[in-house]
Amino acid sequence: MQIDGRVVRTGQDFEPAQPDDIALLLHTSGTTSRPKQVPLSHRNLMASARAIAAHYRLGPDDASFVAMPLFHVHGLVASAFAALIGGGRVIVPPRFSPQRMLDQLEPAGVTWLSAGPTLHQMVVERIERAGRTAPRGLRFLRSCSSALSPELMARVEAHFEAPLLEAYGMTEASHQIASNPLPPPAPRAATVGVSAGAEIRIADAAGAELPLGSAGEVLIRGPGLTSGYLGNPEANRDAFVDGWFRTGDLGSLDGDGYLQLVGRLKEMILRGGENIAPAEVEDALRAHPAVVDVACFGLPDAKYGELVAAAVSLSGAADEGELAAHCHERLAAFKVPSVIHILDEVPRTATGKLQRRRIAALFVEP
Repeated sequence: MQIDGRVVRTGQDFEPAQPDDIALLLHTSGTTSRPKQVPLSHRNLMASARAIAAHYRLGPDDASFVAMPLFHVHGLVASAFAALIGGGRVIVPPRFSPQRMLDQLEPAGVTWLSAGPTLHQMVVERIERAGRTAPRGLRFLRSCSSALSPELMARVEAHFEAPLLEAYGMTEASHQIASNPLPPPAPRAATVGVSAGAEIRIADAAGAELPLGSAGEVLIRGPGLTSGYLGNPEANRDAFVDGWFRTGDLGSLDGDGYLQLVGRLKEMILRGGENIAPAEVEDALRAHPAVVDVACFGLPDAKYGELVAAAVSLSGAADEGELAAHCHERLAAFKVPSVIHILDEVPRTATGKLQRRRIAALFVEP
């Protein structure tokens, strides 16, 4: 049709989308390698959104607050699509800040929100500095995109008087893979919960399934999983094994089906023949009252192959020696950071993910 002499396309000019047509083309975060293009179909996105809505029992009485960017699957699929599929409302602030969010939740009737641990940390600090009471009315809060410390989980739950459910997702899965369920039972700290959108198994380097309790690579499959990276046959050969997708994450399943993540396989630090998970060292440092954020990584070393190093940001007085002594009380000696850098802020992606290799590159001598 024409309007003012211009040709304007109408809905009748387009063919209806089919379930397997590509709906989104996203990029991986590139935490351990160059970003890859991930095509997600309409079928992928709807399967993931339905799984999220079912897992959290979302309904017409629910209202989601979008605290994460809508250009990533966390904000788009979890906070928006899943809420709408449940028949509820979605509150999208024109600009985000912890203060604005705290002021908006209760008047808007928000019943749940999802964010990364960094944002939860910022919100809790704002509440504690201001000496204010957290908004009421939330059924639950959700944490995804990076590891949630038990200490932060406890602080959030104490302030909001609602459970904080840690979840696990990735772009290739159209977001959610696993999540802690709504109580009862109580959420399990230091786990990302049970299967909630994908089948999960733990495998060795050859792809063989490992017994319960054994640590290995997390493999997934399900209707939310991408059909493969776009224009990258080499990456697809490496990533897919007999229909299962290799996440690159190291973890274990217990007898109740709860998944505990240890870290990224490519980010493991190899010091003198010993494998060290950065997340374990980060948890030890986060337990120090002055530590706000932390990233642990390996640095090249002629004697040991790699040294354990860390970058931290602080809210109070502490030096490298005090932080190392704190770690000695909680870790085996070979896991204690040999080098600790104190920064104003630990660099993260827009969704709060650590890029350890890029952070490490800042401290490697040319």
